[in-house]
Formats: sequence, C-alpha cells, structure tokens
Amino acid sequence: MFVKECFVVLVICGAVLAQRTSHRKPGDCPPPVGSGICAYTCSTDSQCDGATKCCRTACGGTICTMPVTARQPKLLSEKKGSCPARPTGPWVCSSRCAFDGDCRGSKKCCKNRCGAMACTKPE
Repeated sequence: MFVKECFVVLVICGAVLAQRTSHRKPGDCPPPVGSGICAYTCSTDSQCDGATKCCRTACGGTICTMPVTARQPKLLSEKKGSCPARPTGPWVCSSRCAFDGDCRGSKKCCKNRCGAMACTKPE
C-alpha cells in the first residue's frame, strides 16, 4: 500500500512540475465542474488539441477543455455604460468574467447578486 501511495505522489509532483515548465496556452481554466473524470488525462496544455487547455476536474483529475477567457490587450478596455446598482438575475456564485472584454457585445463584467463577476447588460 505504501508503494502505491508513493507512486501517486510522484505522479502528482510530475504533473505539477510539467505544467510549470511547459508551454502554457492563452486563457484561463473554467471553475472545476463535476465531470466524473477523476483520472489524469493530460498534464500540460501541449498535450491538448487546438486551443484547449489541461484543466483540473472537481474530483482532482485533469481534462482538456476550452478556456473561459483568452484575454488580448485590446479587450481589456472598459465598455460604455455602468454596472447595475442593484444586480438581478440568478444566484451564480462563480465568476464568469474578469474584464468587460470577456463579455460579448455591449455587456459589461459586473458583480452579480452573489458577488461573483458576470456578463451583464449595462445601465
């Protein structure tokens, strides 16, 4: 049993080291969701096809998935309008954006009812 635990620790350390030393693709991983995948299907972004990134799952595994943001300097500027004084909408407590440029069209990145950042129609 001890040998198995040591092997798991070595695999995890190897995955962490590989991610730190390998090429990272642009964008951020989405919040971990319960995908049911608890195995390590990748250890670096370079093992994922196209624009997908190697991201953690809710149970500690990894999976290749599309990034939630791929920020470019021109997209970091603030859009016209202001965030609603009294946020409305669903109680989603995980952020979906960080900058206005992360949102489509004229929507802005504002705090929602739960305090997380979400794309919102400006006032």
